[in-house]
Amino acid sequence: MMAIATASHAQNWTSARPDGHAPIGVLGDHTHGAGEFMISYRYMYMGMSGSLDGTTPLSNSAIVDPAGPYGFLVTPTDMPMQMHMLGLMYAPTDALTLMAMVPAVGSSMDHVTRMSVMADPNATAFTTNSSGLGDVSVGALYRFATPDRQRVHASVGVNFPTGSTTEMGITPMSPDEVQLPYPMQTGSGTVDLKPGLTYLGQSNSWSWGSQANATVRLGNNDQDYHLGSVYAGTVWGARKLGDAISASVRTEIRNWRDISGASPVYDMAVMGRVVPTVFPDLRGGTHRAAAAGVNVVIPEGVLEGLRFAAEASMPVYQSLDGPDLEAGFSVMFGFQYAPPH
Repeated sequence: MMAIATASHAQNWTSARPDGHAPIGVLGDHTHGAGEFMISYRYMYMGMSGSLDGTTPLSNSAIVDPAGPYGFLVTPTDMPMQMHMLGLMYAPTDALTLMAMVPAVGSSMDHVTRMSVMADPNATAFTTNSSGLGDVSVGALYRFATPDRQRVHASVGVNFPTGSTTEMGITPMSPDEVQLPYPMQTGSGTVDLKPGLTYLGQSNSWSWGSQANATVRLGNNDQDYHLGSVYAGTVWGARKLGDAISASVRTEIRNWRDISGASPVYDMAVMGRVVPTVFPDLRGGTHRAAAAGVNVVIPEGVLEGLRFAAEASMPVYQSLDGPDLEAGFSVMFGFQYAPPH
């Protein structure tokens, strides 16, 4: 009888293994059993540097050349971004898991001017900064299929416009603070719907999964625009290296649309071609990346259920409705804790 029970148990998918959670860069990847909860913290850093138009790299001088096809007075050169995110998951039933995420974001953007690039290398280059609460998200995961050592769940979330769309800063263009361009705002200003679908599978030593999701903007914000909708997909595989550690590889693709509408603050008839980041039709693109990660879980003792994870990612393809800054190396790490149930 014991052998039969063990064989049956071997066919159950489990989240207790180190690879029972997806790489930490994947959100909403797993559900919980009735009465279980989990708290999490994630930190993400991403660097953006250099500009693209489509897949073509652009020099700063090409962007600010008054005789060239772009003719901007200013162009961004670098944009490091950071995010801290607190998460909470709770399962009222075996099939349903609720979740909430609270992000805090910060960015800085370095710029050069036409004067500094083409005429006077000592002319003013400048940096703008913004930070604050991002858009808070709540959602639900519903597990509706559990074939042998596999799981499938659907998700739906809602982003609330708790972030700012009116971050201000000082630039050489004005002696007073001005509203910063779209990429420097900490929120969308809109209520956003986030549907998704996730598949998970396991064998004795391997696990794998895939996820498709979207962020759909529901109407304009109080600045008379909405950010472009985002469509994303990812596939990963992980190898269990022991009871406490696993390693993973992952690939992802994201497509995001241009901004619809425009903030009246960025009146092109008045501003002219000052900087690319205020043009709503230069905000879309496609991004593909490859990532590698590690998960560590404490399987027993007073800290049983505590997990640590990290993942590093590099772009392998980008096409942007530019000129726009291209993404570079990014890293995410954090912890998750679900008390033994």
